[in-house]
This record gives sequence, structure tokens and C-alpha cells, in this order.
Amino acid sequence: MIRVDIESIVMASGPMPSAIVLRERASKATADVPLRALSIPTGAYEAAAIGHGVHAERATERPIAHDLLMSAVRELGGKVARVEINRFDAPVFYADVVLERGTTAREAEDGNCKGDQVHEIRLDARPSDAIALATRSNAPIYVEDDVMNRAGSVSGAGASKNDSSQEELERFDQFVQNLSPDDF
Repeated sequence: MIRVDIESIVMASGPMPSAIVLRERASKATADVPLRALSIPTGAYEAAAIGHGVHAERATERPIAHDLLMSAVRELGGKVARVEINRFDAPVFYADVVLERGTTAREAEDGNCKGDQVHEIRLDARPSDAIALATRSNAPIYVEDDVMNRAGSVSGAGASKNDSSQEELERFDQFVQNLSPDDF
């Protein structure tokens, strides 16, 4: 599994899908290797939900479904341990939300569990919902290597390029980051 971060959220309107762009994390092992990115198409509502999780200071007046689920997980003594984007059957991506919870007092009394065991629970989820939960819980996001190889793309970040190519790439990156739906 490859640890990724949300690089950008591309909001679209009308028939155009929005997209979540995940970027492979740089490490010492990948210092001289181009980093990969994965673009996952999603709906505008789902992209907005992820955006609200990333920008937590923009609290909504009432909880949306992702906030409600996070409250339920916390109230039940659990936490989102990680999100795994683990399968790609074009054009559909699949993910798991991995929850962890400790032994409850009732389970310990009933003898169902010994000590402070941690239980892992896997929930099948759409990648957009899984990522929205990860943003609200600060949980890491992982992508299966096979998914990244099949559906991802290689970026110029980290690759050895001459200065003019690097500058051009940086200008293009700045241009893309400043795009808004009104530009289309």
C-alpha cells in the first residue's frame, strides 16, 4: 500500500464530474523517482463533503452524513484507523474504511475478549465517502500499488529535469491550482 495525500479537489458543475487528486507521499526511497498521482472522479456533493473535511474551520450549521457517521464511530468507542483504496475495475474505484475499537467493559465482563484487544472492522465504501471520513478523522489514506500502477499517472515532481522544464511545470501547476469552475 502506498501512502497518499489529497493534492487537490477539482470542483465541476453540470455534466462534468468533479475529481479528487491523490499524490503519492515523497520519501527518501522515492527522492529520485517521479511521484505518482491518482485522480478519482466523483460528484460535486462528494467533492464538497471532502472539501469541508479538509477545511474544518468552515463548520456547517447541521451535521452532514459524514459528520454524523464520525460522531457515531466516536460515541461507540471507535476511530477511523485508515482508508484503503484497494481495487479498480474501470471506471469504478473501491475502498475500505478501516475502523478500530478497543475491548468494551461488557465484552471483558462476558469473557468474550481478553485484555485490551483492538478490533479492526472493515467497511466497504465509495472512495469519496472514505476520503471524506479520513479528512474528518485525520486518518491516513492508502492506495493499493496495483491500483496506482493501473489508474495513476506519473508527475514531474521529484524527477530530474532541466531548469526550464521545471519552471514550466511549476507555472502549469500554479495555473491548475488557481482554476475555478467559472473558468470553464
